[in-house]
Amino acid sequence: MLIDAHTHILSLAGDTDFNTAYGREGSLCIYRSHGKLPSHRMPTEQEWEESGCGKAGFPITGPDASIAAHPGFDKIVVLGVSPQFLEGKLIGTVDTAGITDVSGPASPEKCNDYIAAIVRGDPDRFIGFGSVNPNYRGPKAAVTELERSVRELGLSGVKLYPMYQDWSPADPILGFPLYEKAAELGIPVMIHQAGSTRIDARMEYARPALLDAIGRHFRDLRVIIAHCGIPWIDEALFMLTKHPNFYTEISYYIASATEEELFRFLVHAEQSFVPLEKIFFGTDYPGFLYDPVALMTKLRNVNAHAERVGAEPIPESKLDGIAGDNFARVLGLL
Repeated sequence: MLIDAHTHILSLAGDTDFNTAYGREGSLCIYRSHGKLPSHRMPTEQEWEESGCGKAGFPITGPDASIAAHPGFDKIVVLGVSPQFLEGKLIGTVDTAGITDVSGPASPEKCNDYIAAIVRGDPDRFIGFGSVNPNYRGPKAAVTELERSVRELGLSGVKLYPMYQDWSPADPILGFPLYEKAAELGIPVMIHQAGSTRIDARMEYARPALLDAIGRHFRDLRVIIAHCGIPWIDEALFMLTKHPNFYTEISYYIASATEEELFRFLVHAEQSFVPLEKIFFGTDYPGFLYDPVALMTKLRNVNAHAERVGAEPIPESKLDGIAGDNFARVLGLL
């Protein structure tokens, strides 16, 4: 089974200019590193246009586009982004283009309804993870919305964004009620516990070690560390070593690593006592450079570097697991 365990859908805000600025802020470093934008000053509008980014920003992505970008994949996990204020604007997953059947004015406060609608449209292909923000209307409201997203909307998990929403995942007041409810509901919790190129993101809340408190207090809760904690890769791996119910998906990291680096990472994971069964394939589609087919090809080709590295090839069964079977087992699909 092939599963992309980390994708996004629809849009992030209703304001086109804001979406453009948001997308450019996150991709500036990428285009600079490729020599497409000046690194010693901020680019002009003409330079942005010539770079190929133009006004794309945070794209509006519908289910058809997502499926078309995932040929051969069995399942696509679509992750909600819960509402938050950024620069005075309310952002979060929102259907500004009327793609879903959710009625009424478009609003990020309906993020879970939108994700559920995407799943309803093609339940054989999409797996939906909702999202809540305890720093928006408080932890009680977030717990209520989390329960609604699972019991009423039928979503399969929850995605949390502490570093973007200015709260620590180790906070017992803001975070612990969510973990308790998720454990009660029997759903996995995916947490963006990794770096970010967004200037407003709080790096001090991004360290994977902050999840240790969750592993100590909620031992039956399944926790997925998004992006393998990049740039704190070893710290994320140690969380998987320590806590039996911790997992990770490798979006973002897999796009930045070469095939050889990815092979070395997988070898290093096992040497660090992390079973490869704890690792899931993910892309962060439709983000920049996150082509699902190219990234899956990279994973499948890692053994081409085994002899040069001086390590045994990784069994195909383990690569099959990373490609989708591992995630399917955690969700009870296999």
